[in-house]
Amino acid sequence: MSSLRISVLAASLFLILIPAHAAEKKSAMIECTPTDEKLVFDCMVMLTGKKSGEVIADAEFTVAADMPSMPMAHNVEPVSAHSVGNGMYHARITLEMHGEWVLKLEFTKPERDLVVSKLVFSKASVSPSDGHDHKHEHKKNKD
Repeated sequence: MSSLRISVLAASLFLILIPAHAAEKKSAMIECTPTDEKLVFDCMVMLTGKKSGEVIADAEFTVAADMPSMPMAHNVEPVSAHSVGNGMYHARITLEMHGEWVLKLEFTKPERDLVVSKLVFSKASVSPSDGHDHKHEHKKNKD
């Protein structure tokens, strides 16, 4: 009986000592900008708790990309995001073409989570997806 009390006490202490945002879903604001390299984008991610709005400064995650108009057709390697402080993270992604892409932030710390965001990548800018189907851009040869 006493081992049951110790287990309950240990579990209660664990729940009290974990950070408030540890069990909270994450919210990510993502801003990407084109670099001088073709189809390479620098992305800044601001992480906060979805309900609390508190900055999440101790996350570890990768950023993967997939094109919704051609699922699994593109092989973009996930890249690690690196903390730059105060809940801001940097990742440099290389895409295969311009168009609408889904960025998947896959978290391993402080706990497993997945955040998905749709963005439209063009040569000059990156903007949030407006929900419409954005076709990918192929160059047409003029003969």
